[in-house]
Amino acid sequence: MSAMHQQHRYLAQIEALKSVANLVEVDEQTFRMLLRSHEQPTIVVGESGFWRFKRHTYLTTYDGFVFCLRSPTALDLKAEAPSAFLVSAKAVTIPFL
Repeated sequence: MSAMHQQHRYLAQIEALKSVANLVEVDEQTFRMLLRSHEQPTIVVGESGFWRFKRHTYLTTYDGFVFCLRSPTALDLKAEAPSAFLVSAKAVTIPFL
């Protein structure tokens, strides 16, 4: 591997770590409160984990942070965000440190 390639790889890893610093895992009540605070929130819905440890994962943003909720069951969030923009992801990978 060339020195230039290693440097680009290192810089990509630094950028990835910076984005993780803005990731906040919250409980269901807090996540619902965040959704109610937006008129038209964007919600990414997918699954994370493996096999019997799979969780329904929900992501939304607020004030520069990405908020994450992981739940063992699917949630109905229509009451909190009736006009939300839902993004259905095949899978969600969250690099918790």
